[in-house]
Amino acid sequence: MTLLKLAVVAGILFGTAKAIRLCGRHCRVRFGHSFFTARGFWLAAIAINFLWWGYYAWATAALHNAPPSEGLALMALGIAAAAWLIYENVHATNTLYGVVGSSLQLVTFFPVALYGLPLLAIALIFLLFATYKGVPVWLIDL
Repeated sequence: MTLLKLAVVAGILFGTAKAIRLCGRHCRVRFGHSFFTARGFWLAAIAINFLWWGYYAWATAALHNAPPSEGLALMALGIAAAAWLIYENVHATNTLYGVVGSSLQLVTFFPVALYGLPLLAIALIFLLFATYKGVPVWLIDL
């Protein structure tokens, strides 16, 4: 039974990846627009992070004795970024392909945007301290 579940999950992942590739290729040929670009990733990452952390701030506002409007403001910025992403994709293609492509972007980039960017920041801070060179001992004047 476990092997069957694993096969179903692998089939769903493979089918989703194949559908994304076919949709991307079709939109490039028909409209000359590619959904999975660096600009699309950053817009989706901004929208996802603002929505996620805005919801978190709104939900925990009572625990921290903070106004819930701060979380609502972050969520409004996230909705504005997602709306801009959808607008750009609909403007470059048509309504159906733009909305479907935008939803594919948001779903596909969700784990990378939410968990990958903080890990990248931690790695950059680690590299900053790991590559820092101190003054050699013989140059210190006591």
